[in-house]
Amino acid sequence: MASMVIFSAVSGKVLKAGQPVAGAVIEREFRWAWKEENGKDAVTTDAAGEFRLPAIERNSLLGSVLPHEPMVRQTILIKHGGKTHKAWLFDKSNYDDNGERKGKPIRLTCRLESQPGRRGEVFAICELDGWRRRIGLLTPSEAAAI
Repeated sequence: MASMVIFSAVSGKVLKAGQPVAGAVIEREFRWAWKEENGKDAVTTDAAGEFRLPAIERNSLLGSVLPHEPMVRQTILIKHGGKTHKAWLFDKSNYDDNGERKGKPIRLTCRLESQPGRRGEVFAICELDGWRRRIGLLTPSEAAAI
């Protein structure tokens, strides 16, 4: 029976006006089409605004031998100050560890004042690690820190 990564490990930081947000609730949900399974877990940001969610793995004998197109709808929401923010909306089409980012870990910077939008392959308020650098959106202080 093959192990299948439904949602890779996620780490990140939540900011508001550039300051860390402690106590924000990070809710992660998935819908795995193959097994018609829904799952949910949550963590709270620490004093530095940081969070970590472990990988979610499942096993399926039939899923490991029968051909099918993997489909896992992934969602991460941030709840803080009476508001819910869309941090990550993604449809995963493989069972690889870090398959969401073609082998790169999921490291997010989530700015609560941001509007949800397409950021690479993800619709969210969060930026993937390195995303701002790749598209030239660094602030002068961020560029000087590199």
